[in-house]
Amino acid sequence: MAPDSVEVLPGGSVNLTCVAVGSPMPTIRWRLGAVDLTPELDAPFGRNVLRLTDVRQTATYTCVASSELGSIEHQAEVQVKGTGPRLLFLR
Repeated sequence: MAPDSVEVLPGGSVNLTCVAVGSPMPTIRWRLGAVDLTPELDAPFGRNVLRLTDVRQTATYTCVASSELGSIEHQAEVQVKGTGPRLLFLR
């Protein structure tokens, strides 16, 4: 199950869930850009929930499922409402 992209209010919280199955069972890690958010030695098998709190900016997170057979990635965007481009109408 690939994580979905979500919207959150500024300062809000969100959980991103990533699930993968296989034989052998893959480890699941989360990454933000090039930064690993899940320590490699603590990566759970099959399912990993990334809990984000006090979210202030839009970002794209990557779920990485890996086993000795290879790895696969899926991205999920956390969009903060009200932080996108704004239009100003003048009269």
